[in-house]
Amino acid sequence: MKTRTPHAVTTGVVVRSLRPTDRDDVQSLHERMDQRDAYLRFFGARPKHLEDLAESLCRQDRTHCALGAFVGGTLVGVANYVSPVGQSDDGSPSVEFALVVDHEYQSHGIGTMLLSRLVEAARAHGIERMTAEVLAQNTVMLEVIRDRGWAHALRREGTTLHLDLDLDLDDDAQAGGPSVRRRSAAM
Repeated sequence: MKTRTPHAVTTGVVVRSLRPTDRDDVQSLHERMDQRDAYLRFFGARPKHLEDLAESLCRQDRTHCALGAFVGGTLVGVANYVSPVGQSDDGSPSVEFALVVDHEYQSHGIGTMLLSRLVEAARAHGIERMTAEVLAQNTVMLEVIRDRGWAHALRREGTTLHLDLDLDLDDDAQAGGPSVRRRSAAM
């Protein structure tokens, strides 16, 4: 396992929407992932067609949103959401989200920053619910979930934890984040 070296990233991080011109940077970020990080992100091996993944992550439309974190012009993290295929129009608008942060920049607040901004973007786009699946062994992602105050919204199914957030669009962030459907977490 690699040893993490500290980075002073609390300043100098630029978070912005990804654009089609960021495709090569997104692909490079995913190519830099080691096997363990790829497994934790994709629940298996890194996809073979990273150019297709990068292109889809850089798509911005009513069903896709992706934000990138840049340090010194280098993409070091991506948070994105996508509307599930076949989502019914009669339910509340819902999205599935994912996060990846370059191994060398993990545990420095970038994931937490990206997810905070992704929640803001989801609220701005009228999204009422966000979900994600996390492997129970993904301690770094679970740390981000705890940093956001979402640990109580986790439920366990075998080796996978499901995060189910109900965004409170009328809440003026009195608690500093989204309200969540409370579920007990068996960790």
